[in-house]
Amino acid sequence: MTTETASKTVDAAIIGAGSGGLTVAIGLSQFGKSVALIEAAEIGGDCTNVGCIPSKSLLHHTAHQDGRSPAEIMTKVRERRNNLRDHETEEFSDKDGIDMMWGRAKIDAADRLTVTHKDGSTTVVTAKNIIVATGSRARRIPIEGLDDDRYLTNEELFEEENVPSKLVIVGAGPIGIEMATAFQRLGTEVVVLDAAPRVLPLYLPEASAIVERGLTARGIDVRPGIVAKRFDSATQTLHVGPLDGDVTGQIADVDKVLVAVGRVPNSDNLGLEELGVEMERGRIVINGKGQSSVDGIWAAGDVSTEGATTHAANAWGRRIIKAILAPPAPAGPKPLHPAVTFSDPEAATIGEQPEEVPGDVRRIVVDYAKADRSYTDEVGEGVIIVDVRKFTGAVLGATIVGPRAGELISVFSLAMKNDIRFSKWYGTVWPYPSYADAIGKAVDAYMGEALPNMHKEFASWAKGKIGRLF
Repeated sequence: MTTETASKTVDAAIIGAGSGGLTVAIGLSQFGKSVALIEAAEIGGDCTNVGCIPSKSLLHHTAHQDGRSPAEIMTKVRERRNNLRDHETEEFSDKDGIDMMWGRAKIDAADRLTVTHKDGSTTVVTAKNIIVATGSRARRIPIEGLDDDRYLTNEELFEEENVPSKLVIVGAGPIGIEMATAFQRLGTEVVVLDAAPRVLPLYLPEASAIVERGLTARGIDVRPGIVAKRFDSATQTLHVGPLDGDVTGQIADVDKVLVAVGRVPNSDNLGLEELGVEMERGRIVINGKGQSSVDGIWAAGDVSTEGATTHAANAWGRRIIKAILAPPAPAGPKPLHPAVTFSDPEAATIGEQPEEVPGDVRRIVVDYAKADRSYTDEVGEGVIIVDVRKFTGAVLGATIVGPRAGELISVFSLAMKNDIRFSKWYGTVWPYPSYADAIGKAVDAYMGEALPNMHKEFASWAKGKIGRLF
């Protein structure tokens, strides 16, 4: 093992070659900046290797099995994942302007870090800008009696060659619900537990209820308000009960337990605390430009306070590029991040939608299942819920449950970013029969309620404006 030390000076050093890090590396290099891209594991980060790519590939292949066995499908998922990872590795190992470095980084100063390579050698990198994009890892919780062979997170799940006969999923968030959908299609008996009183607790209750009914209709055993207590390996029995209570039930013949209860930011051992970087529950606090409390240190993705998804990491990566290339330019409002759960039915949401609707907000609810395309495709249940400011027509948030929800939510994302008021949507021609036509029904419903009350809403709006002036 060598202990040689090299040195390098670049415009930007990026720690982590996941979604956020790759976005920044590509963007800065395209504008002529020299970049050192440092990765300790695999190109693509969590998304390519154990997250978005294999999970969505699994959902796709389980929906189109074509007579293949579960083992064949899992092999195909790994093959697709590996092909993409190999392509990305080859691309970024030989990309102009990007020096790909393999090893672990430790930040020594706001403009300097040290990379320790696998062979023990080190490289000191000096850079005006250091971007931390190290992502996150699965949160692991102790379950008494459960051995490592039965304990899964998303980091081990896709390496399983034999699909379990019975799978208990702890966590009814997007990861848990998506994997429940996929493994039920493979023929696995699936039980879903969550401490919360409903699945997808960050969605509106109406949306969660439709998704839960979809799961139970497919034979998935959903148990909200219940958590794993302990496992008896001799009988393969998982004992369960409420979070703050005793054991109230058992699940027999359990092969595997998938724990999907959130993420832990990969911020440890980077030297951030020693430099005085402000942290919040392990995440780097960033401003509207993506900069930390220490000049020259930036963060994007799950390791920051503004990241939770691949598209959020990409969005903040672009803001960092802009801030580095054009420092005087204002950051502008923070980007809106739509969230999508690729279950069956799909669920998507964007913006703020409190359960209790404020008095100055009109909530439009459309039965997605009654759209003509939903009729032809025999869609059982669905909903579109849009919150619109009275009189002004500003769109505050939207939730969609039903086919193509993840695609349709982008319409609201674009409108909200550009402040396109709901009244301006009126007269838009939606293709017929398409799922998008259901959005047109939401616009019609809004106009039908807004026009007769326009004079009242104007008076209320004006009164509020005058009140704020004084």
